[in-house]
Amino acid sequence: MNFRPRQNRILEALKEGRIPLGMEVYTSNPSLIEIIGYAGFDFYKLDMEHTRINPETMEHCIRAADAVGITTLVKVPDLNPITIMHAIEAGAQAISVPHIKNKEDARKAVNAVRYPPEGNLGSCSSIRSACYSTKGWDHYLQHHSKQTMLMAVLEDKEAIDNVEEIFAELKPGVDAVSFGRGDLAQSLAKPGEEVDWDHPFVMEAYEKVLEVSKKTGIPVNAVPWPEATNENVKAAIDKGARICLYTIDQLLFYEACQNIVKDMEGILNGGK
Repeated sequence: MNFRPRQNRILEALKEGRIPLGMEVYTSNPSLIEIIGYAGFDFYKLDMEHTRINPETMEHCIRAADAVGITTLVKVPDLNPITIMHAIEAGAQAISVPHIKNKEDARKAVNAVRYPPEGNLGSCSSIRSACYSTKGWDHYLQHHSKQTMLMAVLEDKEAIDNVEEIFAELKPGVDAVSFGRGDLAQSLAKPGEEVDWDHPFVMEAYEKVLEVSKKTGIPVNAVPWPEATNENVKAAIDKGARICLYTIDQLLFYEACQNIVKDMEGILNGGK
């Protein structure tokens, strides 16, 4: 069987001038991923950093995504070339790597995501992403080079200090950056202090990342803050974000359950 390419809907949307819309998935339920796809989302981010999702489950999730034509972005737990290779070979079309702090980290991520001569990713034709066959291998390599996205997560003070050199390692037209407000804000909190999610340094760092994004043309992924509302999505886009990750599936379900309990209180308690 020849290689059958799957288009990266994040990149397609960007090329069309649209903002690709995604959902972050912690539950790793293939049925839920199918629903997200049927609902019309462009992509979902399968988070393997803050969950217990294993490589086998990841592959089943990607199969479900392929069935409904939604793009898979896998957030790996760390800068481990083997973990990244497993995600790519399973069929992930985008890889999010946390805690990219400098150009050396960015180069390691690039090497892990891309085949030679662009990187050091090991070659094996008997993999799901290449349709388990040597037939069409060159076609697969060309497609991978143009369609597989690296998303570097900037969430450390060191990353903000080195933001321009990190962007310089990325591939325009393919790669992207994600701004990690949570970890950055947490790292600034002193012992005994509450975390200031809108710390001045965090706000300045976000502006700096967006400024470099505009100069380089490499898009920034943003989560509507402090909650997923239409107004906050618009605010993020107006500031310069070009990829929208709406919210986390577990948060969405939690909020829905809260609303049900609130709405039912009067009915279940006899109108009291």
